[in-house]
Amino acid sequence: MKTCPNCASATFDDMELCYDCMSAFEPPSSAAQNNLEQAVARLQVALAGYFSYEMLLHKLEGCSLSVGSAAENAIVIPQEQVSARQLQVFYAHGHVWAESVDAASSATIDEIPLCGTVCIKSGTQIMVGDAHITVLEA
Repeated sequence: MKTCPNCASATFDDMELCYDCMSAFEPPSSAAQNNLEQAVARLQVALAGYFSYEMLLHKLEGCSLSVGSAAENAIVIPQEQVSARQLQVFYAHGHVWAESVDAASSATIDEIPLCGTVCIKSGTQIMVGDAHITVLEA
């Protein structure tokens, strides 16, 4: 038997994590952490005075994040000038892309109006309403 360093509960020696506090007995290796970092694109979403957080987009073909004012979006921008579904950020063909879903509403990529689908790289700034979405790692 071994004891969890976080909650001091006892568990079997072959267990990889404590089922009382759900913490791992072994910290993730730097190689596993590096693989995780390469498997996701990181986006920072900020709306001054409201929120700032980071979103992860899995680098799996077809994975996407929807952006708009409707509650069912992955990234919700609570502003009237933002349409219910404004754009999609997705991974395809080895790259991260942004696609305008509502042509009536405007989003910008590095201050250029978004029309259609655009490949985005690290450092790209996406503006939706007053919200800034910065691609930290693509």
